[in-house]
Amino acid sequence: MRFSLRVTTGVIALALLTLTGCSAAKTASAPTDSAEAATAISHVHAIVADPAGEGFLLGTHEGIYAVDATGALGGRVGSADFDAMGLTATDGTLLASGHPGANTPAEWGAPHLGIIRSKDGAASWEPVTFTGQKDFHAMTSGPGGTVFALATDSPELLSSTDNGDSWSSTGATTDAVAFAVDWEGRVIAATPEGTQLSTDGGASFSPWADAPAVYRVAASPDHELVVGVDTDNTIWVTSAAGAWTEAGAVQGSAQAVAITNTGDIVLVDERGLSYLPASN
Repeated sequence: MRFSLRVTTGVIALALLTLTGCSAAKTASAPTDSAEAATAISHVHAIVADPAGEGFLLGTHEGIYAVDATGALGGRVGSADFDAMGLTATDGTLLASGHPGANTPAEWGAPHLGIIRSKDGAASWEPVTFTGQKDFHAMTSGPGGTVFALATDSPELLSSTDNGDSWSSTGATTDAVAFAVDWEGRVIAATPEGTQLSTDGGASFSPWADAPAVYRVAASPDHELVVGVDTDNTIWVTSAAGAWTEAGAVQGSAQAVAITNTGDIVLVDERGLSYLPASN
């Protein structure tokens, strides 16, 4: 599997951004084209495949933004302006966490959103649990519908099997900054100590000796592919068919990364939004 960087209109627009931390963000309106969307986004926290379409969704400081199947940036989905620190998709449902924006409904909670949920591709949201209490940055879902999440106020890894309605401890504590779940249901954790792996549903983790030390990691919607970015800023891909293989490099550091079932990669780094289509 080979990859080549494709420059699209959305990439050019987003590359004009100064992609800084959330403290530099401003409240955004809902832009209607790529150029307006680009100037509105200050930071991207997560990228997921759109459960309601063929493209991607960006979890940003200003809400959820659409990226089409070619990697072109679109406008904000819906009117919600919340800071989407965590974002994942499971069974056609989106779960998110973060902080309210200037126009976020008060019933969603403050200063933290806890877990909020969308069943219509981010067009609308509802508060679910931990409302006002917790902020989850690292979130992912497994092939069986289990969602894993790590809050900023505790190292205890939590899981949910009912689309976020209830949560329980997996039994593990971790300082991971990102998670993914692979084709075998193994939980991959990107930690400051290196890439770690759980084979017992997140109850315990141990070092993955043959894996690069990734700080960003994500699985394809079918979980057959996993993409990661290591501390040398190399992009890696692995699957059940083989070991980790190099798939390119990021410029500077990667804010977020995602991979499709066919191996196309979308990432945000100092260039902005980049699309790397796979070619066999």
